[in-house]
Amino acid sequence: MLYVIKWVYMWILPLGGIIAALLAVNVYVFRRRGRGRFALLIVTAVLYLLAVQPVSDLILRPLETRYDQVPLSQLQGDVLILLGGGARAGVPDVDGTGQVGEAAANRFLTALRLQKAKQIPIILSGGAVFSGDANEAAIEKRMLLSLGVAEADIFTDEKSRNTAENAAFSNLLCRQNHWRHPIVVTSAFHMPRAGYFFTREGVSFTPYPCDYRTSAEYRWSPYSFIPQAYILFNSCLAVKEYVGLAAARLNLQ
Repeated sequence: MLYVIKWVYMWILPLGGIIAALLAVNVYVFRRRGRGRFALLIVTAVLYLLAVQPVSDLILRPLETRYDQVPLSQLQGDVLILLGGGARAGVPDVDGTGQVGEAAANRFLTALRLQKAKQIPIILSGGAVFSGDANEAAIEKRMLLSLGVAEADIFTDEKSRNTAENAAFSNLLCRQNHWRHPIVVTSAFHMPRAGYFFTREGVSFTPYPCDYRTSAEYRWSPYSFIPQAYILFNSCLAVKEYVGLAAARLNLQ
């Protein structure tokens, strides 16, 4: 009974409720043979499919499995490059203001663990995109200092506004400091696009994907076909990456 209640409850939540309402509108419009009914059906179907686990995993997993994570014992490099993943300005933090977002926090934790294990410098790449946005690199530097990383080992790129600039400005810092074998840390779904730009810059790098959104093995259940907001968000991330890769290959970035 508990699982039945949970299943019904998930259909009442905002996204499930919206799609259920759209389905009811579809039934009404088709019975009335209303104009635009097929367009409405297509929109409803696309929204539903992007919001369920099997479809979301299908489009996200090819991005996340493009690069393997090198075992720590085999990982070699002379500098870490942590790519920005978003931050929030003005919110309170333990020792200041401004916090990194969910994806950025996962990337940050991975990079911190690697820095502690390998004892190599780290480049924090990510600035403010718009006026008033948080400066992610500055926030992450404050966090690293509070966690005991030596200031001499922290380098910041506070100018980058996108992945192309992450690669360009990080490459410049590597050249200035004579680093030849950077380890690039970013979310697994983002690594293919990041890899494209670093390769375009002529950087010989080791990818270190993290912040995985899909499981290595996934077992379907009745809950797999209930639309959920976080799954829709993951699908949107995947679509954004595919569009970004296409734009990069067309030299639009």
